[in-house]
Amino acid sequence: MSQRPNRRQFMRDGITVLGAAAALHGVHTMVHGGPRVPSALEELTVGLIGCGGMGRANLRDFMRAGVRVAALCDPDKRHIERTANEVEKFRKQRNQPVEKFTTHADFRELLDRKDVDCVIVATPDHWHALPTIYACQAGKDVYCEKPISHNIVEGRMMVNAVKRYKRVCQIGTQQRSGAHFQRAIELVKKGAIGEVYMTRTWNLSNEHPDGIGNPPDSDPPPYVDYDLWLGPAPKRPFNKNRFHYTWRWFFDYAAGMVGDWNVHLQDIIHLAMGTFHPISVHASGGKLALRDNRDTPDTLEVTYEFIRPSDGKKFVQVYTMRKFCVDRSQWSPGHGMQFLGTDGVLNLNRGGFEIIPEVRREGKKTVERTEPIKSGGSDQHYPHVVNFLECVRSRGTPRSDIESMHYTTVACHLANISWRVGRKIYWDHKRELCFKDPEHKIPDADANRWLAREYRKPWELPKIEV
Repeated sequence: MSQRPNRRQFMRDGITVLGAAAALHGVHTMVHGGPRVPSALEELTVGLIGCGGMGRANLRDFMRAGVRVAALCDPDKRHIERTANEVEKFRKQRNQPVEKFTTHADFRELLDRKDVDCVIVATPDHWHALPTIYACQAGKDVYCEKPISHNIVEGRMMVNAVKRYKRVCQIGTQQRSGAHFQRAIELVKKGAIGEVYMTRTWNLSNEHPDGIGNPPDSDPPPYVDYDLWLGPAPKRPFNKNRFHYTWRWFFDYAAGMVGDWNVHLQDIIHLAMGTFHPISVHASGGKLALRDNRDTPDTLEVTYEFIRPSDGKKFVQVYTMRKFCVDRSQWSPGHGMQFLGTDGVLNLNRGGFEIIPEVRREGKKTVERTEPIKSGGSDQHYPHVVNFLECVRSRGTPRSDIESMHYTTVACHLANISWRVGRKIYWDHKRELCFKDPEHKIPDADANRWLAREYRKPWELPKIEV
């Protein structure tokens, strides 16, 4: 098994925090074996890796649930300062005592802390794998943002690490913890809209014509360790569009819209239909409308074929993505899921769901084939965090377990792979390989080269077996 590379000396001018300010600390020994398992009454401690917007949002709900913040990590010192101020403000509002927590540029220093029970990995996607794997090796549980990985091989190594080191890992697909999503899934499973032969998911927005724009390359900001931010990703000149937030529209760091958003939507389709493994994927589209410097598509239509495990029959799932001027009259709002059944249609999004019955003629009467049902939305993120913390204490399996979320993420990665090779691909989920034929006799070398990527030195993806 590969070990983490030796620590280089990163950003020795960091801050130690007492409340919102302090000096950089770190222990220099990796913890292997004998991980600390908190008792049901013991207060949990958390370290945050990635102090951007989603990291801070996660940390707020962890603090709300009573977790103590032990350490913050980010190669951007301004992100750390902003997050440290939020922690201090939260404690003051609740009259909590001021407690020291450490800050770090390099996540490996955070993982050296023996008193950290769990970590939040809220980095850009290209930095999900190594912190998660090293955290498992250090005996810490992990709450990792979606999608779990930059590529399929990374995801498999993350799953293997969680299994091998017997850790609890929750992925941040919080829709699984929303009560109205759970109810909608059960209605589909129980046949409330009949047999489902087709499903749809979509993301629609209007960024025409300039999208994220075309800023010139520049020097990185002085408060950022840009080489550390890049990590295993290829070395590129600094460009602000490749940095905070908009990094998700570049293949070096992410999977575009299908990985950023459809991973939420696709996941609900998988859960309701009882299957996670497409048998084929065909994507078409490209960068057709926006005049910006992203390299991921602004237009994408993906057709998946699945087998229903209940009866062995095929169903089709279609994902539609458009980030330019669109007609929203067909689907509203700009994101959603749809189950098309023989007895009705179920439309679902974060705001709620509705079953619209199909009708049939009985003599001169029109009769609805199923019961119309309507529901509002529900809280999702905080219950998701609470579910993770409960599982940390009980050692149970969280709602968004890493293995099933790996399979959801694979489906999204396969869409990009199909688009890149320009044809339909066939997926063997047992071997995790692409083929040119449904019988899986002819490997698709062009597609399979996108299953992984070479890491930039000195970073290396550990090869973990279970």
